Amino acid sequence: MITIGFSTRKIDNNFVELLKKSSGISNPEIIPVENNGQFSLTEVYNKILNDSKNDIVILCHDDIYFDSKNWGQKILNHFKRNPDYGVLGLAGSTQLPSSAKWWEDFSKMRGIVNHEHGGKKWESKYSSSLGNQIDDTVLVDGLFIVINKNNIKQTFNEDIKGFHFYDVDFSFRNFIDNVKIGVMYDVRVTHKSIGETNEQWEKNREVFAEKYKDVLPVKVKRNLTIDSPLKVLLSCLFFKTFTGSEMYVYELAKGLKKLNCDVTVLSDTNGPLSKLAQQQGIKVLPFNNSPGYKMGDGKWGFNTPQGPQPSQQNVMYKMSEVDFDIIHTQHTPVTNQMCQMYPNIDKISTIHSEVIELENPVLNESIKKYICIRPEIQEHIVNKFGISVGNTEVIYNPIDTNRFNNKNVKDDGYILFVGTIDYLREYAIKDLVEYSKSIGKELWLVGENKSNYLNDILSNPHVKYHNATSKVESFVKNCTETAGILLGRTTIEGWMCGKPGWIYNVNESGEILNKERFDIPKDVNKFDSIEVAKKIKEEYIKILND
Repeated sequence: MITIGFSTRKIDNNFVELLKKSSGISNPEIIPVENNGQFSLTEVYNKILNDSKNDIVILCHDDIYFDSKNWGQKILNHFKRNPDYGVLGLAGSTQLPSSAKWWEDFSKMRGIVNHEHGGKKWESKYSSSLGNQIDDTVLVDGLFIVINKNNIKQTFNEDIKGFHFYDVDFSFRNFIDNVKIGVMYDVRVTHKSIGETNEQWEKNREVFAEKYKDVLPVKVKRNLTIDSPLKVLLSCLFFKTFTGSEMYVYELAKGLKKLNCDVTVLSDTNGPLSKLAQQQGIKVLPFNNSPGYKMGDGKWGFNTPQGPQPSQQNVMYKMSEVDFDIIHTQHTPVTNQMCQMYPNIDKISTIHSEVIELENPVLNESIKKYICIRPEIQEHIVNKFGISVGNTEVIYNPIDTNRFNNKNVKDDGYILFVGTIDYLREYAIKDLVEYSKSIGKELWLVGENKSNYLNDILSNPHVKYHNATSKVESFVKNCTETAGILLGRTTIEGWMCGKPGWIYNVNESGEILNKERFDIPKDVNKFDSIEVAKKIKEEYIKILND
């Protein structure tokens, strides 16, 4: 059934009995090798592999005990369900960097192991448990290695002397020879040590890294599809009201949730939009509760080499790693913040405007793709910021077709402008005041007022103003035509409802460069929020599968 082997200074019959009784396997083969330094661990493990009578061989340290019952049967069940795996373990990593320090990027580590030292026991949780499923990795830690002899291509490298780095070398050489390697979660052990590296480990690492410098780094190739579950963090400057970028994040979050994504929005929250999102089952967090971090308040503290220290008020402290698959950012300051806080997680950044400095793209190696909501933005970031066209993709604003459609549409004789009333829209709005008056139509303005000119405009009897609302579809469905700056949400929402729209192209000061009236395009379905979410998830998948 299974063979269990280990190297030890002196054979402890109590440990042998522990292995037999806790495994849940009848008469497992036990091969203890008494070794006081005359053999390297690679020599011992190769001897165990050669001498073992069974195909499934477990190589473990002699300073462990088991927190799981019937762990041997669980291991056999893993190979029964997954017969193509060659190596399993309890901890590992999905990548091995050029330095060969497999724990260098904690976010890529996998597994859960308990430790016990100095009378204290604690859990080292490198990733969330997958229950009885296997997490694919590049390597496994040498504390507990399970080998299917029929599936491995390489044995242990006896050029590696001593008792360190044998696990990385063994796993790596099998991985690059297309042997499947993974981490289990339903077998739990306690290691009666804190597991430190030493000078020998460092020397072996340096030799290994130099030897394989042309191959490293390596990582697990994921085989994600549009149906695969993903954990996504969306972050933006505000997620409170109903501006264009806020609605973009809201509609995208809804669409991704329908596509099997676990979505969290991190932003300045506590407004009607954030509450609406929570009602939709979308997790919403304020910046001062960023995942993996804790805000200092001067009250709670932590231990340092100099003794206990209180936290500093309004300082963010990293408390743990996070397991998001990808982070999708908006707005320059937020993107910078996400790159600083989560440097090792792949990112996508959406650019919403070519005329607002707040929308300038951030150049960072963790940002793998820039989503542009219209072609003009793509041209802008390529030409002005030197971003490769191949690192950009035009994907338009997502629009909810359940709200914006041709049902119950009518014409109440007004021109509709939806958007923040601010400096950027001033010239366009004032032009619309004159245009609507000239054709005998009312002009309806809907949006948050951040201007000093609205009251003057409202002195015109044909101009009406309404506060920002989540129910903007009723305004869109009843208008004659829409108007907006650049190709924004309102124009597209109008098209979905069969309404033509004026598009004002403006510069960074809001001055009008040109304006044009557009009828409904034939390919209007490309703005459907589900189709947009699919395209964006496909971009996530391309990045994560690379």
